[in-house]
This record gives sequence, C-alpha cells and structure tokens, in this order.
Amino acid sequence: MVALGLATPVVAQDNLVGRSGFETACAVCHGASGQGDGEFADVLTVRPPDLTKLSAANDGEFPYLKVFQVVDGRTTMRAHGTSAMPIWGDYFTREIGGSAGQFGTELLVRARIVALVDYVQSLQK
Repeated sequence: MVALGLATPVVAQDNLVGRSGFETACAVCHGASGQGDGEFADVLTVRPPDLTKLSAANDGEFPYLKVFQVVDGRTTMRAHGTSAMPIWGDYFTREIGGSAGQFGTELLVRARIVALVDYVQSLQK
C-alpha cells in the first residue's frame, strides 16, 4: 500500500508541484523562503505571516487542516467579511476549467492544495 505522504513532511526539493505553486501563488507576499518578506508585503494592510513558524506556534505540530482551509479559502467561515488572502481554491478551479468534469476538477484542485500545503510544511524551522 502506498502512503499519500500526509503523515510525514516531504523534502522541499522533492515536491516540485508544491514548490511551483508556492512560487506562483504565495511568494509574492510570503517571500521565497516563506518568512513574510515578499515584494508585496510592505504594501498590504495585513502583514503576511512567517509561514516557517507555523509548527512552532502550534506546540511543534504543523496545523495541516487549518493551513489547507486557509489556502483553499472556500471552506472557511467568513462571518466577519472577506479574507485578506485570495481564495486559491477558486483560482485553481478556474485555471483547471471544466475539462476534467465537476468531480475531476475538484480532485485536481485539492491535489494542488495538498502539494502546496506539503511544501509549506517542509519549510518549518
């Protein structure tokens, strides 16, 4: 049986899909190293968090589901307005289009988000 890799952090260099997604969708705000020092960080009203310290801020455990939901953006409650971060689940859905059908598109979107979150997990200090 093959594990999906969710139980153990992946090595950043091995996760090309996650790294590429991070460079495309995240680095402009969070910085190439994930420390919140991207080129847009200074012009945002809410400073991007240092993604390398998520485990440290959660008693040494990476908050995988919470990070997934923040990146996805479609599954979190927005009772107090919109998120400061773009909803990447919607973006990835539009990018993939309808070529894979409704369920296939959703699987592809979730796979991209899993790869991205795995990459963020690999950045932990």
